[in-house]
Amino acid sequence: MKRTFSPNGVPGIALLLLVAGWMALEPVAAMGQHNPAPAAGTPAEGSNAAPAYDVVSIREFKPEPGGYRAGMRFNPDGINATALSLKSLLCTAYGVSFYEVSGGPEWVESDLYSVQAKMDESAMEVLAKLPPDQAWKVRQQMFQAVLADRFKLKFHREAKQLGIFSLVVAKNEPRLTVSNPVAPSTDTPASQGASQPRGTMRMRSGPDGIEMTAQGETLDQLVTQLAGEVHTRVENKTGLTGNYDFTLRYAPGGGLNAPNSESSAPSIFTALQEQLGLKLEPHKGPVEVLVIDHVERPSEN
Repeated sequence: MKRTFSPNGVPGIALLLLVAGWMALEPVAAMGQHNPAPAAGTPAEGSNAAPAYDVVSIREFKPEPGGYRAGMRFNPDGINATALSLKSLLCTAYGVSFYEVSGGPEWVESDLYSVQAKMDESAMEVLAKLPPDQAWKVRQQMFQAVLADRFKLKFHREAKQLGIFSLVVAKNEPRLTVSNPVAPSTDTPASQGASQPRGTMRMRSGPDGIEMTAQGETLDQLVTQLAGEVHTRVENKTGLTGNYDFTLRYAPGGGLNAPNSESSAPSIFTALQEQLGLKLEPHKGPVEVLVIDHVERPSEN
């Protein structure tokens, strides 16, 4: 398994898994787990109206024997998603995690869909003029509109008390390497001439477990990835605000339970303490959850 993320979690996000049979795929919220997108149909700040996809195709995905690839890619002109559940699509569209979506029939997790959406040149021009973060929010709005229209989706938000984790520094000093900033290029304007840190995170999975490698990443980005592993919210309470280089190796399939017994790697909880000098402390707190009120299977086209 290989998951590749863009430096700041904005488009060209690519997420691919090779799976044998169905599994729930939780896409990483591209803008971070604590930055939900605006409600569908709400224009992004500073824009007159959100552009829309010109052509949309949604088809049910039928797995074939021997495994398949599941994933989603945001291209300059649209979306290409394969073998994803509606719940996975909602996570990307609204910038939330699996645990932040509830309600709806069982098929919102079990049925898999392939989605292709294309925008026209005028929509591409609108996005090209926006800063990356703002362009990503508009892309989310466009995708929200597709899901609302094709799945007849209606939902509301409510706060629930859920088990969450705080990432803190363990008893000893954190074992993190402060990242060396990348020198600016010679054609960088003087007003922007300060060195900029790197910001990449890559994950690989093999027989010995999962390896997370970060360069120039903040711990806010780390907790976003950890939330996907432990299936609940993770808050950064370390007080560390720098950019760091680190490698974390741990067993897959752990979550809140025991790690995968077939792997020789430690659980993610043990790995954090032994390899990074950090610790996940459990407690309860309010979490805003997206609750599905109504949804329908889409007609194919």
